[in-house]
Order: sequence, then C-alpha cells, then structure tokens
Amino acid sequence: MSPRSSHRARMVGAVHLVEIVATALVLVAVGQAIGGHLEGFVVNPGWYWAMGVGGVVAAAAAGVAMGMSGRHARAEESALHPRILDVLYRRSLSAPPAPDEGGRVVTLVGDNAERVSEYRQVFYPDMIAALATPVIVCLGILVGLDWLTGLVLLVMCPVIPALIAGFLRLFRKRSSESRRERARLTARYLDAISNLVLIRMLGAGQRVEDDLRRRGETNRGTIMKLLAGNQVVIIVIDGLFSLLFIVMSAGMAMTRWQNGHISATAAIIIVLLSVLLLEPLHQVSAFFYIGMGGIASKKAISRWFEEAPRAVSAGGDGPTTGDGSGAIRLRDVTVGYGDSDILHGIDLAIPRGSRIAIVGRSGAGKSTLLGVMTGTLHPRTGKVVVDGLDADIAGVGAIRGVSASVNQRTWLFAGTIADNLAVANPHATAEQMWQALKRADVADDVASMPRGLDSDVGEQGCLLSGGQAQRISLARAFLSGRKILLLDEPTSHVDIDSEQRIIDAISRISADTTVVMVTHRRRLLDLASKVYRVADGTLVPVCADEVTREDLERAGSEDRA
Repeated sequence: MSPRSSHRARMVGAVHLVEIVATALVLVAVGQAIGGHLEGFVVNPGWYWAMGVGGVVAAAAAGVAMGMSGRHARAEESALHPRILDVLYRRSLSAPPAPDEGGRVVTLVGDNAERVSEYRQVFYPDMIAALATPVIVCLGILVGLDWLTGLVLLVMCPVIPALIAGFLRLFRKRSSESRRERARLTARYLDAISNLVLIRMLGAGQRVEDDLRRRGETNRGTIMKLLAGNQVVIIVIDGLFSLLFIVMSAGMAMTRWQNGHISATAAIIIVLLSVLLLEPLHQVSAFFYIGMGGIASKKAISRWFEEAPRAVSAGGDGPTTGDGSGAIRLRDVTVGYGDSDILHGIDLAIPRGSRIAIVGRSGAGKSTLLGVMTGTLHPRTGKVVVDGLDADIAGVGAIRGVSASVNQRTWLFAGTIADNLAVANPHATAEQMWQALKRADVADDVASMPRGLDSDVGEQGCLLSGGQAQRISLARAFLSGRKILLLDEPTSHVDIDSEQRIIDAISRISADTTVVMVTHRRRLLDLASKVYRVADGTLVPVCADEVTREDLERAGSEDRA
C-alpha cells in the first residue's frame, strides 16, 4: 500500500494498547475497592487514584485512536489514488486498454481504495490490539493473581482467531461473488454514462435502464445473502463465546477462592478482567464487513500494482542495441494504416544534441513519423532505435519512457498546475517546478495567479489561455529530465506573443538535449540544424531556404496520426 501505511497502523495499534492497559488498571482498582469492602481491610488510597487516572487515560486514548485512525485512513486513501492512476497511465503507454479496464479502475480508486484504507488504518490496528488483549490479561492473571486460572484462559485464547479464520473460509465464496457483482454493476453504470448521447440516439434508453435495474437487483441480492449469513455467525459466536468465557473465568475464580487458593479480592479482579477477554469477539461483526472486504480490496490493488509495466528512467534502462552513437535511428521503416502505406523506406539518423525540423504539407505523415519515434506507432517493417533502445525488444513503454512530447493540442488534467507538472516527475520539488516554468517562459504568468502552483487549470485547461497551456506542457516536458524532446506543432493554436515566447524557450534548450520539431512555422526552422521534408511517403533532407510555401501551409484537417 502507501509507504507510510504500516507506520501509521502501528501508531494507532500502540494507542489502542495504552487504552487497554489503562482499562485493565481501572478494573484492578475497582476489584481492590470491592475486595477491601468485603474482606474488611483498608484500601490503599493509591488504588482510587489509579482508578481515576486510568479512566482518564483510557478515555483519552480511545478518542485519540479514533481520531488518528480516521485521519490515517483518509491519508492512505489519498496516497493510493495517484499510485493507481500512475499504473493506468503506464499501462496506456504499453498496450490498449482492456474492455473492462474503465470499470476496474473506478472500482479500485473508489470502493477498493476506501475499503483497504479502512481495513489497514481502522480495523487492522484495532483487531491486533483486541487479539493481544486476552494474552495480556491472561498473563497478568497468571503472574499476579492465580496461575491455574490464567493458564487455562491463556490456552483458550487461540480458539477465537481460529474460529474467525474458519468462518472466513466458509464465507469467502459468497463475499467474492458479492464483490464481482459490484464490479460488474460499476462497469455497466460507467459504460452507460459514457455513452448517454449514443444510447439516446439509438432509442436504447429503456433497454439500458432495465439492464441496470436487473443487475442492481442481483447485486442487492448477493449483498443481502452475505449480510444474513454474517448476522447468524455474529449471534452464534458472540452469544456462545461470551457466555463460555465469562462463566468459565467466574466459575474458576469462585472455585479457587472457596478452596482457599486465592483471596476474594483476587477472585473479583479475575471476574472483572474477564470482560476484556471478549475484546476479539467485539471485532467479529466488523471483521465480516470491513475485514473481509478490506483483505479482498488489498489483494485487488496489489494485483493492479503487480501488473504495472516496469517504469523506465530517462537513462534508458532496458534492452539495448549496444549502439549509443545517436539519439534516434530509423532503418528502412514502413508505416501504414489498413492496406495503404503512409511512410515507406524511411532512413533517419538523429545525433544526440541536434535540432531537427520536419516539414511537409498537412496529411503527408509528419505526425505519423513522430508517432514512430515516440513508440506509439509500430512500423510494419524496419528497425527503430531510440536512445539505444530497440523498439522490437524494449517495448512501447520503454521507448515512451526515454522521450518527452509536446503535442499540438495540449492535454491538461483537471487539477492544479502542480498536479499537471507532477505527471512528468512525481518527486519534483516546488523549486524544480518553478525552474521548469521559468525555462518555458510561463513562470511569471503562474506567479501572478492568486494560488501560484496550486491554481486550478480547469477541465482540459479551460481556465488557462491556449498559450499558457502550451507553455505549461513544455514545462512539463522540461521537468521530466529526458534528453529527447519531440515537439508536434508546438506553436499551433496560440497567439503571436505566446508563439514568440515558445520559440524563445525552445531556443534556450541545452545543447545536450535532442529536439525534433514538426512544424508549419518558418520561424522555428531558424532553430534547426537540419530540415527534412515528408512527401509522397518518403523523407528527404532539404535546406531551410528550399522549404516551399506548400511545405508550410496548413490544410483544414490535422495529420492522420
């Protein structure tokens, strides 16, 4: 789970143990007071102080544990959300989404994250403390009051967790069925919401409504079966074992007192302390709802993390060709859609630290060529090597991991500017973010906003101008620290001032960074050390002054990829 999950759980568990020890002290003090009255001896005033102090400490510890567990659960849930979404992002780079992936992710970040957080930070520490309570009490009775009674009760303690484990196995199938039905219902609702317009156009609203109602009823039925079984188990266990432990401890204490083995005060204290032996039974009802659901959710989230593609650093970890001479190398590459080839026989070698511009009329295949370099598009034939990684060996995720892209249509996630920058580098500090914004010539714009880095960008960046959004996207690329920068029309859809600021930012990129620009703007050609033209599916080098008006004209439609 989250890195601090175990530490937080131990803190709550420790406070619970303080509460239990303080409660035991209060019961011992009460037993001393009652025993003194029955046996006619003067009770030490210290026991009355112990009763008061113990009660205050127990109450305070209970309140602190409740507050801590709630805060820790919310912190755990907040920490899980970005980790789950990070896996989704990395999976999207290496493979198309599975048919049910949307519903699965919604379930993971919603129901599963909440359940596992409650389980880890609320139920688990409380359960561990509850299971430790009988052991502590029995050892106290064994050492301080009566060794035989303490020993017998101590031997009986393992029965409760063994019984709980048995019922866990008994109800595992029913619990799994309930979770599957909830996941199916979530996926259906998500699919219906995503396609509301299409459903209405096809007149399928009633059919979808009936299907959702039927699945909702099935889900309700599985939940009610699970709850009904749980209630029966709770009644049987709580009634039977509460009676068993209380009667057994009281019976042994009274028998030992009557036989003269222990005093009346010791017998009273044993009877009072036996109430604490029931602590694990108080957790049984929570176990079947929070415990079983939390364990299952933990397994689901763990599987999601285990399925995550391996993260690839900017250093180029992964299978290599051993050829470190260039940043990008394409050999006899052919790319097509359907039966037609868009690019064929492409040979291109881009040295490290070079500035390359790619021009050509709209639809010629410039963005398709850039897609091959990013690993998004796999060629039909030929070899692609990016930063020493062979695309056929390393896989899409590895190729995407060594370059940073800025597309002509900037995508910003709903959230803050800091959130969007952190996509490229989750561990970046505020100072590093400001430095990246400064390099992209947008730091002054962000600084003028009331909340700075914490300013919301809105849905798809609607609260920013086109130029600001594009420059934040460029800053995000800088923040990634990758040494290959792929720019697809970086100055499109922006005003003249923003265009100049983007060009200035690109001109200041360090010499050790390789830049490949697809552009329709002649002003960007001045930054390029070499220019290539895409025409008729081929790639040919040209001089900057040989670039024609047709190469720079933008048609009404965008590139095909």
